[in-house]
Amino acid sequence: MRIGDKEKPSIPPLEPGVYIGICIGVVDLGDQYSQKYKNSKRKVKFIWEIPSETVEADGEQKPRWISRDFTMSSKENSNLNPFISSWNGKAYSKQDAKNIDLFDQVGLACQLNVVLNDTGEYANIETVMPLPKGFPAPETKTEFIKWDMDAWDDKVFEKLPEWIRDQIKKSTQYQKEHAPTDSIEVKNAAESECPI
Repeated sequence: MRIGDKEKPSIPPLEPGVYIGICIGVVDLGDQYSQKYKNSKRKVKFIWEIPSETVEADGEQKPRWISRDFTMSSKENSNLNPFISSWNGKAYSKQDAKNIDLFDQVGLACQLNVVLNDTGEYANIETVMPLPKGFPAPETKTEFIKWDMDAWDDKVFEKLPEWIRDQIKKSTQYQKEHAPTDSIEVKNAAESECPI
């Protein structure tokens, strides 16, 4: 058994630049713990498909995806509020932002400004803008993803890509609902037998 046979191939990051993307998913990630800030906050993931770019996965060429996570917050100084405002071309007050249905963004096309992190290892979405006026929106054959932690459905969960399921499994909600229930019998050292 060789390590190289078991490693998943590394996909190079998307080159920096402006891309036309279509939102193919909005995923409620639940409360995610931040090691940096030592607290948990509700997170949401937006996923875009870049029709002009493909990547090899499972031995075939597939449309390139890119995503960005946000803290779920309607505050005007949050990252989410100005991002949605820029995407939709509309400024939202704090009260208006509370009434935004994030699932309405699924299927909407936009321009994505992609930058590389300081090591050049990861591509990140810096900003978003609507498509230029009169520019045709791209189409996709990808099945849209809409996941709400508060409307859990095992069948829908199993259809999510593995990397998204793995992130959801780290949430406080998932950990509470799926905590082991089997009792474990623990013997003290005096009772334990260790044949030598």
